Amino acid sequence: MKKSIITQKIIAKAFKDLMQSNAYHQISVSDIMQTAKIRRQTFYNYFQNQEELLSWIFENDFAELINDNLDYYGWQNELLLLLRYLDENQIFYQKIFVIDKNFQHFFLIQWENLLDKVIFDQEKKSDYHWSDLEKSFICRYNAAAICAITKESIIRGNSLEKLYSQILNLLLAQIKIFES
Repeated sequence: MKKSIITQKIIAKAFKDLMQSNAYHQISVSDIMQTAKIRRQTFYNYFQNQEELLSWIFENDFAELINDNLDYYGWQNELLLLLRYLDENQIFYQKIFVIDKNFQHFFLIQWENLLDKVIFDQEKKSDYHWSDLEKSFICRYNAAAICAITKESIIRGNSLEKLYSQILNLLLAQIKIFES
């Protein structure tokens, strides 16, 4: 049976909506499907359990935000869109950081993917050729820092969009240092 991305997104939205006012362990599949206005059994056509739904949300949301849009929007706009998305879904991610220790690793990898695109785009614009070691270092270093600061901002309930200019300026300054 072909899985409908629309149905998966409806289920995911219902789950995120429930997470706004409920603890993760208090939400049942029945609650999710009742909120989605879809029969309960349909959940199991798409997901084995809530953990699989959670993983799907991470992969789908971040794939759409980062991987699917990078070439279209460019990394600077993509950075802003990602920070806005995290702001809009802040309560959800506050709870996720507490309950899912694997999410932080996934979150870090997503930042590394975005920063890899930053270096790739910069390399096309400049005469400087980055070594693999330089690329790896600047991506990993900045991804770890940005991951930590955005996680802290999410947990504290601070706006991430306000970090945009700071992150942007830091990345551009570091790129300039490497290229000089």
